[in-house]
Amino acid sequence: MSSFLKPFEFVLNTALAQDPETKEKLEQFDGRRIAINVSDIELTILAVFDQQKIQLSTSDSNESDLSIKGTSFDLLKVGSEPDTLFSAAIEIHGNVQFAKQLRDILDGFDFDWERQLAKITGDTLAYPIAEGLRNFAFWAKNSHASMQQNISEYLREEAQILPDQSQIKTYLSDVDTLRADCDRIIARIERLENNKS
Repeated sequence: MSSFLKPFEFVLNTALAQDPETKEKLEQFDGRRIAINVSDIELTILAVFDQQKIQLSTSDSNESDLSIKGTSFDLLKVGSEPDTLFSAAIEIHGNVQFAKQLRDILDGFDFDWERQLAKITGDTLAYPIAEGLRNFAFWAKNSHASMQQNISEYLREEAQILPDQSQIKTYLSDVDTLRADCDRIIARIERLENNKS
């Protein structure tokens, strides 16, 4: 196993050990494999369920029950918001029922990351590290939303590629008018054909 994954595997299995209910549910996944493709860093992590534990390794193997692909930001978001597993940001291939079961388990999994960090780094470092991660996540979320808004405004106002609301309303109104005109023409043609017969 890649050495950089060992701390993540240790913390994850330690957390599962403290949540007996979730750990017991993992029995149904024994032997199952999930390929997690982190697209922005071109890394594939293979998670294997083995006797109520999870083994992590890097792998290019396609042999998995479920394949999940997304950016590191979107994949991390799944941990705190399990429903995003089925969002447009995440690609899922393979056993969809398995994916739904995984989401349900994540939804009931309550993990105190700060407490686990304290066991590794000590209380003195655990809080600033956890606070730093929270601040980074908050910044990343806001930056992502801000970037989307800026791009949207640029495409609408500067590049004039995307329409604004008034243009959309005008377009829809024109479509309705055109549809009504077509209906009138069709009705007139039908009347003319009936008169001929």
